Amino acid sequence: MNNKTNLAFSAGPVIPARVINIAVDTVFLYSQTSGPYSGTGIYMMDNNAAGGSNGEGGLELSSQVTAGFGIAFNAFPIDAAGQQGDTVEIVGFEISDGINIFGNWGWPAQQPSSSSYQWLGTAMLQGQCTYQIKIGVSVGGAPMQYYWWDPFLTCTA
Repeated sequence: MNNKTNLAFSAGPVIPARVINIAVDTVFLYSQTSGPYSGTGIYMMDNNAAGGSNGEGGLELSSQVTAGFGIAFNAFPIDAAGQQGDTVEIVGFEISDGINIFGNWGWPAQQPSSSSYQWLGTAMLQGQCTYQIKIGVSVGGAPMQYYWWDPFLTCTA
């Protein structure tokens, strides 16, 4: 008998194929009106510029992803060397147009604080979508203000 088959299952850390990072100029953004956002101060980038993603450095990031692979999302503050105590957190996602590439089982979920990623999902279906991402921003411990906008995902096989 193989003892390995009797051991409890233990999932290893998930390493997503795509990581989407959102850098936020917290002081500038916090001075803007909370709500739908189309201005500057939010900088999106992913790890697939060579694979066809475009729009790096702005709100209109169009990420190329592959069905069956993980997508991680992070948001972080750009403040004075991290000394202001500013925070940025992803609050949620919504598909605003196109195909729900996450399908029934891959929808991004918030991860525990011990994770390397704030939210993690899996692309499940081929197609294109516009998704809405909502973040909360606090400067120096002030109450959270919320902003949202619509970047893009294209999923291929």
